[in-house]
Order: sequence, then structure tokens, then C-alpha cells
Amino acid sequence: MRHSFEYADPLCASLLLWACDACGGDSHAALPIAASVECLHRFSVLHDELQMKSTLLLERETTSSIWGLAQTLNAGDAFFALALGLLAKDVVQGERVLDVGIVLANAMLCGIEQRNRLIRAARSRSAGRMRIAYGGTQALMLSLSLRAGAMMAAADTRTIEDLARAGRLLGAAMELQAQARGAQSALAKRYAEKAAAIVEASPLEPGYAGEFKEITYGLAAARS
Repeated sequence: MRHSFEYADPLCASLLLWACDACGGDSHAALPIAASVECLHRFSVLHDELQMKSTLLLERETTSSIWGLAQTLNAGDAFFALALGLLAKDVVQGERVLDVGIVLANAMLCGIEQRNRLIRAARSRSAGRMRIAYGGTQALMLSLSLRAGAMMAAADTRTIEDLARAGRLLGAAMELQAQARGAQSALAKRYAEKAAAIVEASPLEPGYAGEFKEITYGLAAARS
């Protein structure tokens, strides 16, 4: 589990707290939710390492290459259990936390189903870069992080959906940029611009929309 965090930054947690704050919520009350989502991200990444290594190019040693299949599964399961425990820790806004927990569970199920589809597509050599990027873990988790943050702030439906769509595009942009392997990806830039435009047109205050634009462009460029 420590090895999994060595190559990660708390991006999901940070975006969730940012979304909560941007929507006028109490980001302190959302801290356990942010930690839970971060653990679910680690859980998903470990399963990607096991299931998607034939389609995702990994440039470092994976948990499974060091400790093997069984211990990698144990670490992933531990992250999942820890995520569930964090949802019930220091609960302040019980109904919102319950709603977010249901969304998290459904998102994890959708992510597993999507991963299975990508594996089948990869075996038939029909999985393109865009399909992997938009349907991959990064896109799913960033979308989920922004959605959960907005939900914890009791944002309106439009704002929640706008942030979720922007997160999906941002995650896809980061994945496409990573696939470019050092070269500037025009497609990644386009996805990042779309993500920023969605938030700019959302009900969020202009100051927060500007912050998200900076975040989006910075993250997409960081993978080049």
C-alpha cells in the first residue's frame, strides 16, 4: 500500500475538497470523504495494474511485479475496506454522506464493468487511445471526486453534473498526455479546454472557474 502511494499525489482528494469549497460547502466536513475517494483510487489503480497491463504502458515497477498477484489483491482489498471505514468516520452531514456513499459504490461498479469492456476490446485490438482515456480509471475517479465534492456542498444538480463532466474530460486529457510520452498532445489539450469551458459556463463564481482553468491546464501539461 505504501508503494502504491509513492507514485501518487492526492489529486482526487484535492479536487474533491476544491469542489466542496467552490460550491460553498464545508471542506473540513468533507475530509473523510476525500480520504475515502483517494483510497478507492488506489484500489482502482492496483486492479488496473493487474488487469490492464497488456493495454496500459507502465514505465515503472508495479506492485504486482514486486510482490505478486496475491499481495497486490490484498493491498487493493485493504484500500477498499479502508475507504468504507472512512465514510463512517466523524460523520457530520449524515444524509449527504450516505448519498455520496451510494454514488461511490455505483461508480466503482461502473468502473469494473468499463474495465472489463476495455479488456475485451484490447484483446480484439479495437481499443483506441480515446476510448481507453475517456473510459479509464483516471477519468472515472476525477469525475467522481468533483461530483462528490459538489454533493457534499449540497450544490444544485446542474453544477454537480457540470463538474462531473469536467472531471471526466480532465482525466481523459491527463491520460492522453501520458500516452503521448513527452510529446505535446493536441487531443489532450482539446479535452482540457473543453473541461475548462464547461466549468466556466457553470453556475460557479468566475474566480473558482478561473482556478479550475489553471488547475486543468497545469495538470494536462504536467504529463508532457
